[in-house]
Amino acid sequence: MHLPTRTRRILAGVFLAAALAPAASAQADAPQGVCDTRLDRVEAQFYDMADRRGYEEASAWWQARWQAYHTSCVV
Repeated sequence: MHLPTRTRRILAGVFLAAALAPAASAQADAPQGVCDTRLDRVEAQFYDMADRRGYEEASAWWQARWQAYHTSCVV
């Protein structure tokens, strides 16, 4: 059976959302106090790195760290 491209994309999106929904809710179960501490540490590390290596390098580092924090504490 040949489905049009639009239909295949819609179905792929639905399956992806269904697969990721349980995983996202399971990751966001970290206690709020732990998340607050992690955020404070990440921010402090960013400012230290910006002082030592410059804002551009610290910003590149921040992107990866923020994604990890966001995945485990915000989502």
